[in-house]
Amino acid sequence: MKPAFSQDGYALMRRLWSYALSVLCVAQAAHATVTVTTNYGVVATEWTTTTGNMKMDFDWVRNRFVIQYQYGTTPPQYATIDLATKALNHLASTTSSTHFETLLTVLPQNWNGHAQGTTFVSSGGTGEIFAISPTGTVTTFTSGLPSAHNWWATPTNYTTVRLDEFGVANYDLFYANEGSGEVSRVNSAGNIVWTTALSYTDSYGFSQQGLPEALIVLGSNSRWGTFQNKVLVGQNYPTSTMFTIDPATGSFQAVTSPIPGAPESFRLYHSRTGAPLALYVSLYGGSNSKIYQLSNLTGIPNLQPNDLFIAREANGGGEVYHVYWDNNTSSFVSQQIAAFSGPGYFLEDMVFAPQAVVPEPTSLLLFATGAVGVGVFRKRSGKRQARK
Repeated sequence: MKPAFSQDGYALMRRLWSYALSVLCVAQAAHATVTVTTNYGVVATEWTTTTGNMKMDFDWVRNRFVIQYQYGTTPPQYATIDLATKALNHLASTTSSTHFETLLTVLPQNWNGHAQGTTFVSSGGTGEIFAISPTGTVTTFTSGLPSAHNWWATPTNYTTVRLDEFGVANYDLFYANEGSGEVSRVNSAGNIVWTTALSYTDSYGFSQQGLPEALIVLGSNSRWGTFQNKVLVGQNYPTSTMFTIDPATGSFQAVTSPIPGAPESFRLYHSRTGAPLALYVSLYGGSNSKIYQLSNLTGIPNLQPNDLFIAREANGGGEVYHVYWDNNTSSFVSQQIAAFSGPGYFLEDMVFAPQAVVPEPTSLLLFATGAVGVGVFRKRSGKRQARK
């Protein structure tokens, strides 16, 4: 008889094997180079190098990125990177007792007494959400959120915080805890509205705990097709199964990802200032981690404002896709715009922002604009198929 959740040796061992391989691969990144292949005229530029850059978002008012960096450090560390100068400055560290990945959100406007530019970030598996002010002051927004870590399901315990920017859930926050497979809706008072435990049936017929990581809340737009007015959740595991959640009730469906494999990051092609956009992609590679800029995006076929972009992480890089709903075929169209390949590297996140200056051989730079965002020891977990 199959258990409620398969705890068979095979399921556990493939996660641990993937984890071990990914840790070994990280050592290669310090001396490795990254090869980038692009389509549709997209231009890829190595924008900057840091120590252990991981998850990221963009502050549209201060024109800076907020990143989790020095990954592997306990407690987690956060920094800002100036768009114009690329200067990296430490912003804050939280009181979390783990080093796990924390997917963060920078407020695009004032919210519930918190100023625009405040970073909401989870605690990496201890059930808290922190608010980091633009100047680096850390306060606890709420606690008591799902924090269990089912080791048989995953060796890691990543957590995510995302904001409902479309009002489909009263502009509440959404929190995901990979270690227990749970997603919660959290209101402006810090109270849980609902919590749902994700699960799916794997290709062997076993019921498996969901491993939520990537998350975005969508409103109404025909380009999003069946994803409209849903919370999208990708898994920290190399599977084509992802989830859609009703933001009002927490009821979920396991669905097939529109890209090959598990989504690692969801972003919308949306400019908050009207400036031309570039897409910035975070590649974790230990002390030689990189952020790439993808520019010249307007040649992507049928690209429209607010279209969905989805990234996939792989052990040794990852890919970025432009995804939209085709009403004629009643299905999603997925176009790969870039692929990254390099031993020991893992695509961790991406975010739209103004197009930064790119140095010219003969002079200084070429200033462009751009915008968007709506939306050490590295693991990388069992999820990442060897990958993470």
